[in-house]
Amino acid sequence: MILKEVVIENYLCYYGIKIFELAKGLNIILGENGEGKTKYFEALDWLFRGDSLGLERLVSVKALSELAIGGDLRVRVSIVAEQFGEQRTLTKSFICTKVSASKCTTSNFSLEGIEETQSGERSQVDGKHLLEQLFPTEIRRYSLFKGESELDIFNNEDALITLINSFSDAKHYEKYSEKGEYLRKMAEKAVDDATKTDTKNQSLYKRLQAEIDQLEDQRIKTLALQTNALDQIRKTESNLQEVEHLVNNADALEVVNKRIRQLEQKISETTLQIDENYTTKLFDDCWILIQYERFHKRFLEKVMQMSAVKREAQSNFDREEGMREGAKRERERIINNSVPLPVGVPSRAHMEEMIREEICKVCNRPARKHTPEHDFMIQRLEEYFTSQIPKEESGEEKKTLFKKDYVSRLLNLATSHDETLSKVRRIQIEIKEFFEFNDARRRELEELNHKLASETKERENIVGNSTGGADKLVDIYKNYNAWQKSLTQLNRESVRLEDDLKKIELELQVKREEKEGIDTKSVKKFLLDTRSILRDIEKIFKDTKVRKFGQFIALLEGKANDYFWRMNKGAFVGSIKLEKETRGAKTVIKIELQENERLLHKPNQSLLTSMHISILFAISELAKEQREESFPMVFDAPTSSFGDVKTKEFLNIIAETGNQIILLMKNFIIKDSKSDGLVISHEFAQVKRDKAFWVKINRPFDSQNLETINTEVINL
Repeated sequence: MILKEVVIENYLCYYGIKIFELAKGLNIILGENGEGKTKYFEALDWLFRGDSLGLERLVSVKALSELAIGGDLRVRVSIVAEQFGEQRTLTKSFICTKVSASKCTTSNFSLEGIEETQSGERSQVDGKHLLEQLFPTEIRRYSLFKGESELDIFNNEDALITLINSFSDAKHYEKYSEKGEYLRKMAEKAVDDATKTDTKNQSLYKRLQAEIDQLEDQRIKTLALQTNALDQIRKTESNLQEVEHLVNNADALEVVNKRIRQLEQKISETTLQIDENYTTKLFDDCWILIQYERFHKRFLEKVMQMSAVKREAQSNFDREEGMREGAKRERERIINNSVPLPVGVPSRAHMEEMIREEICKVCNRPARKHTPEHDFMIQRLEEYFTSQIPKEESGEEKKTLFKKDYVSRLLNLATSHDETLSKVRRIQIEIKEFFEFNDARRRELEELNHKLASETKERENIVGNSTGGADKLVDIYKNYNAWQKSLTQLNRESVRLEDDLKKIELELQVKREEKEGIDTKSVKKFLLDTRSILRDIEKIFKDTKVRKFGQFIALLEGKANDYFWRMNKGAFVGSIKLEKETRGAKTVIKIELQENERLLHKPNQSLLTSMHISILFAISELAKEQREESFPMVFDAPTSSFGDVKTKEFLNIIAETGNQIILLMKNFIIKDSKSDGLVISHEFAQVKRDKAFWVKINRPFDSQNLETINTEVINL
């Protein structure tokens, strides 16, 4: 989009209709302070970003004074732009009606658009729609700048997100990341639902999920607190930097502040190293077992005594049982002073045959029924049957002295506990080392605090020796030390919150792994595989988005440095470095001037201004590449810190960029020694530009009466 014409009618100091016919490249509008230069910028800003409030304050006082009571006049700002070969007109206006000598009412506020095709056909369109089409909201942020202070666009952290959404390829992956996250959550829910149906693990799973949810809440709250602390740190550091320029020996102050920051960081880290959570050590780290070995020794002695008594009792019992069993067997063997044949001799078949035939075929004697001989054979056959029955089924219970072997269990327990003695003996060493470590850190803290007090005293002396005005000194003494103390507390709080976050993340990881262990045992493989795949897909999208973002930052940095070096040719400037920085839950871009990867010490305002302008030009170039369209840039007094030579070089360089730039400045306007009026210096003739204007109040005028003020436009 190229601005071809700007029309201002009855807007503040622009009485009547004033027309600026602009060129495609560099347009310079010169004007002394208070003569209409800034009002030109404000008119464009009102057209592009203003609302319908306070309209009566925008009316030209001169035009209103010449209007009869009850009469009307129009106030408008209009542009004619060329976009994609077609001409478009955008007009913001309202009607002013005079109701008394110095008062008016406003009506008919409107934003109107007209489109004209290449064939000359004109049609009226919605003004808001046309404005967005000509000059999208995300582009305007990087196109209109009032003064040097507004050039640092990244001072507003929201500008980063706008920039990414406008120009980076990372924006294309945002919707995929969101979709990937949605699908991953659905897969995890399916796995969770399947696991919950397993009644065996239901209560454990429910408990783990509750613990994970609680930890997630803690993580979010801690992250929010950390983000807030980091924001407060940044604001406090900014306040301190504004005050420090009033101090005479600013370099010495910065050195002292650096040492103080290092000491405070060390104090925060050392404080976190001191662990006084003795309850956890007592139980979780088993310090309570420090006296275990003494009790274990007494326990082992008692068990050994019991074992000896048991063995002796068992031995006596076995001896007596053996004697009884031997006597019994001996009695059974000795019948009629003879040793009986073994059981099963003669065989079962032979015994049954002899009983049936009533004859002992061993001694060849008769054995009639109901005789002792016949009864003896029947007894021998029964002994054979009894011998074939397993002992456990015989119904005969063997006598035992100890039915339960508790002593052996105690011995096994004592033996297994012997293996832990080496760990228990280590506890005493751990306790000794733990207290020695804490004592050493406390001594270190005492020394660090002593050094900090000394450095703080030196800083107070430097600040106190400032020769600024009385009011400024009051501000220094009132705010500086308070901000320093606040910064110390905030830094310590940030370190503590960072440590808390690490602990929460570690505990979350353990709980999630435990929960997923249950999933593995309870859920079908295809569900687990689906969850795993969708997790990978989400990670791919997020990683790609991060990579694209990094590529965009590198590209922006490269283009910005190209402009920066050209703009400061012949001078030492260093390099622009754009670094992504995470501040709690926020991601911001940190801009630094560096030399050999070290922060450039106290760059002057001129260097900072050219750095910011270089970044803006780089963004404009990226916008042109991404959208295949360029947009104008409007700067009001961006080079007030530049000298005449650097201003001229700066203008010559930006004239070569090819971008449409409208630059409002007071340079090159000087007083004529003869007429005492304002003239353009001859040096301006050496400045490259495509179009130039001079805005100045029509002379003569009454400096006490706005009704005499009318800014005229002179084409140079």
